[in-house]
Formats: sequence, C-alpha cells, structure tokens
Amino acid sequence: MSQTQQERKAQTRALLLVAATDLFAEQGIDAVSVDAVAEAAGRTSGAVYAHFGSKQGLLLALLDSWKDSVLTMLLAEVAVTDSPVGQLAAVWGNLADASDPRWGRWALLEQELWLRAARDPEVAEVIRVRNAEARRYSARQLAGWSSSVDALPVAEPEDLAVLVKALLTGLAMQRRLEPDSVTDDLALRGLSALLGLPESSSSTSRSPTSTATITAIGAPFIPHPTSQPSMQHPTKE
Repeated sequence: MSQTQQERKAQTRALLLVAATDLFAEQGIDAVSVDAVAEAAGRTSGAVYAHFGSKQGLLLALLDSWKDSVLTMLLAEVAVTDSPVGQLAAVWGNLADASDPRWGRWALLEQELWLRAARDPEVAEVIRVRNAEARRYSARQLAGWSSSVDALPVAEPEDLAVLVKALLTGLAMQRRLEPDSVTDDLALRGLSALLGLPESSSSTSRSPTSTATITAIGAPFIPHPTSQPSMQHPTKE
C-alpha cells in the first residue's frame, strides 16, 4: 500500500532525527554537517532544511522529541514507590545510568547544545528563552512537590530550579567521567539536602506519585517550554 504524503514526511523526519542522534552524540555538533545527517538518513540535505530550518533547529527538535518518551520511562520507574526519597532514587538512577545508551546520548546532546550556544550568540538567545520557560515550569512543579511531601527547600522555587538543574547536571557529568566519585548515596544525600526532605520522607508521603513529581525533579533533563523560537538559517551549519 502506497504511503500518503503526510506519512512520507513523518518517516523522513523520524529518519533524520535518528541519524542526527547518533552522529551528534558520537562526533559532536560542529563535526557533523547537514549533508552527513541527510546521507546517514538516506535523504537529501534539502529535507533537513525543509523539516527543521537549520542544524540547530534539528538539534532542538531532537531534544524535544525525547521529552515524552523520557517522561514515560521515569513514570514507570517511579510508580513503584510513594516515598519521596525513593522517587529521587528512581529519577537519579535513570539519569546516571551510563549503561543505557539513550540517556548517554541525550546528556551528550544537551551538552553539545550548550557548547554551541557558548560560541554562537544567536543560538545562545534561543537557548536562553527555552531555558527560562523550562525554569519557570520547573519552579512551579517543585513548589507543589515540596509542599506535598512537607519539604523545606534551601531556596525559593525559581532559585531551587536552578540549583536542582546544576546539581543533577554536574553529578551526572562527573558520574560518567569518574564513576567511583559519585555514588548513589552521595547523589541522593545531596538532592535530599537541597530539597529539604524531612527525615520521615524515606518511608512515607502524603501524596501519591504523579506526573508533577517526576517533571519537578526530572525537569532539568526534560525541558518543557510552552513555546519555542525557531532558528531558521538554511545556509548556516
């Protein structure tokens, strides 16, 4: 049965995202051209520009395409416990799992995007807008989660969102470079202290596990912007 035009477009987009995932993570953004992504996907470079506008747009689309699958995975892991510490452990365990190539590629891609932004003011502006929206969302979720488990965080919600992201990002990066230096116990103690979890939180929780719980703690690695400016630079790689 022949494919419809919409189905062909969806297939092309999916193939380009898969190819970009492998190439960007393995070689770095700057080392990979639009032509290389297109060739690996069995498509033309024009298809990349038609679907994503630019290489930067391709990377942003790639990161956002993982959001729903990552959230689903975290929910499945965390649903087995109502303990706040257990929830933290499930989130950290997934983020720090170097044996799962999906998480490894995702973290590398996020870092590659930061590096590109540091060198390109135009990309940096897009990332600032994207991160500001994600930070506000994270702050709201963290506030609700903290209240539900009687936590006393060390900072107000917006500042807490910054600190949680920094801690998780730094710990995950160091874990990949020096696995023995970041134990699970150390990571959980750091997160618990930052979030101000009460001593009794390891065994009880006043509220069931929810999507808000996961997006609050996992938000640093699961961007949730409500809108996103595009980077349309067909001639720029």
